[in-house]
Amino acid sequence: MTLYLQGVVLGFIMVLPGMSGGTVFVIFGIYEQLVRDLARRILKPYIPLLIGILTGIFASGFLFAWFFTEQRDKTSIFLLGCLLASIRAVLKCCPGLNSKRMVFMSVGIMIGFLLSNDPIGAAGALEEVNPIYLFVAGALSSATMVLPGLPGSSVLIVMGVYDTVLFYLSDLVITKLLIFGVGGLTGMLMLVHLLEKLYDRYRAIISYFFAGLILGSSRALFPYQFDPFLVLLFFAGFIPVWKWSGK
Repeated sequence: MTLYLQGVVLGFIMVLPGMSGGTVFVIFGIYEQLVRDLARRILKPYIPLLIGILTGIFASGFLFAWFFTEQRDKTSIFLLGCLLASIRAVLKCCPGLNSKRMVFMSVGIMIGFLLSNDPIGAAGALEEVNPIYLFVAGALSSATMVLPGLPGSSVLIVMGVYDTVLFYLSDLVITKLLIFGVGGLTGMLMLVHLLEKLYDRYRAIISYFFAGLILGSSRALFPYQFDPFLVLLFFAGFIPVWKWSGK
């Protein structure tokens, strides 16, 4: 029951941009054991956790899809605050900026800017996504999600499929969700150990590159119209994640 409840909490956090699922694993005290077990394909003990994660993802997916449909600007500015605040967690391990890190960050900004062509939540409806692209998005977001400090949902924003996946969840588009889910499971089983090794070895440049991706892709969450109330919503998203990121 404990693992299931932890999974529900994690599922909600996974959907919220800027929140690192890996950090939650650390707080729950199961991160190191989880990574070791995933590398050895030991999955049975984590079935309750997986069911809880799916419960949290579906519940929050319905919620955010509704908010995007009914209140696009208010939802996007709140998520923009969450996303930008997460940079603190991404760069916490290597705060010093030098020329090499600046180059990787600049490259990340350019790539993120180019990838985020369509404003998130603008269509308010389902979009067709190439199945292979959806599979890759699921794999990268789940593998990144396990690493402390790196928010997996931000990968979906960078790849431009965050709101699309939310609408797939709210409308129960089973075929697309299965493709995304299989990609996510593949990422956890096949990529997380590799990414952990790369992250440990090249933590600084990966962190600055990822921070650049977040900055560049944040334009997809800009509101269409300015409203003073949006400033409050921005900080409502920014402050909790900023404080969370410092823990």
